[in-house]
Amino acid sequence: MKTIKLTFTALAGVLLVSSAQAQVEINISGAVAFRSTAYRAIRNLFLNNGTLASQNPADGAGTPSQLKVTWTGTLTNLYGNQTVTVRAFYNGAVAGVQDLVQERNVAFLASSTPGVTNETSGLKADVAFSSIFQAATEFPSPVLDDALFGATPINLVKSTLGTAGITNITTHQFKALAANGSLPAWFFTGNTNDTHTIYFINRDPTAGQRVTLFLESLFTGSPASYFWNTSANAWQVDPTGRNAAQITTHLNTYSNAISYLISEDSYNVNAGLNILTYNGNKAFKGTFSNVGVNDFSPVIAGQYSLWVYEHLLTRTTASANVSNFRAALISSIETELLTSSFSIPIGRLKVERSADGSPVAPN
Repeated sequence: MKTIKLTFTALAGVLLVSSAQAQVEINISGAVAFRSTAYRAIRNLFLNNGTLASQNPADGAGTPSQLKVTWTGTLTNLYGNQTVTVRAFYNGAVAGVQDLVQERNVAFLASSTPGVTNETSGLKADVAFSSIFQAATEFPSPVLDDALFGATPINLVKSTLGTAGITNITTHQFKALAANGSLPAWFFTGNTNDTHTIYFINRDPTAGQRVTLFLESLFTGSPASYFWNTSANAWQVDPTGRNAAQITTHLNTYSNAISYLISEDSYNVNAGLNILTYNGNKAFKGTFSNVGVNDFSPVIAGQYSLWVYEHLLTRTTASANVSNFRAALISSIETELLTSSFSIPIGRLKVERSADGSPVAPN
């Protein structure tokens, strides 16, 4: 009897190992800027190369903008009939780099069942999206494997109310605004009768666009910024900065402010009509659209320099499963970018830069 029990125990162990080996898990963190493109690209990997059994949240109009999504299905072209779970948490470009470098635990959605909000514990990111080079972060070592696949503009955006007459912001004006946190409106409009105050809303430190804008404008001090305190019904000094959703709400609801957002989020402020020119140019020509391919020729040809590369980072020790998934994801993203309203395939750029905020030059 003991022999039989041991035999069954050993067999059960083999079955458990086989079951564990028959599952692939890929965990992604990093830049908020690419979440909608990444969402569609990941979903298409399942739909075009296997099966999508379930995803959380369920697919809908607002799902691409979610910060956390988990998918389960098969990717037969990569892993045969193994069950594949992909988890994504877009927690910021800097945070994504830190996740990989420090191998931090990341709180993903634990289940791909729609509506289940339980989060994981003890899982680490395998892949990270970033809108900045690793060297621009506080986490330069160990060096990560970096693949570039596109470019995304950053826009300076004004609030819907209290900013009439402000159409352009120069590097000099932005540096003054970031250093002081607020300035008289006439400093931007040139009309000395505009005596009301314009406030600066800053992004939080996890945002790659914050790093890029400060490098681009050569701002090296400690930024001062404000947020709207609804309890006090007044602008209040903000020591930490806001996330993109909070900035969007501030600019749409409260007057007398300027901030910055990546192109997708900036469309959500008055349908893109509040985007300012930067040093005399916008990132696009014509009317900004969220449904068609915008004319980003000012970025492509070098007239607009406030943009970031899109990076997909892994550890140099990444497993074959992770490496194969990243290669497939990049290919899927490149297809998405051909019709993207907010980003540019890297192959269309006629300029390049060697670091965040560095000068652009013909490639």
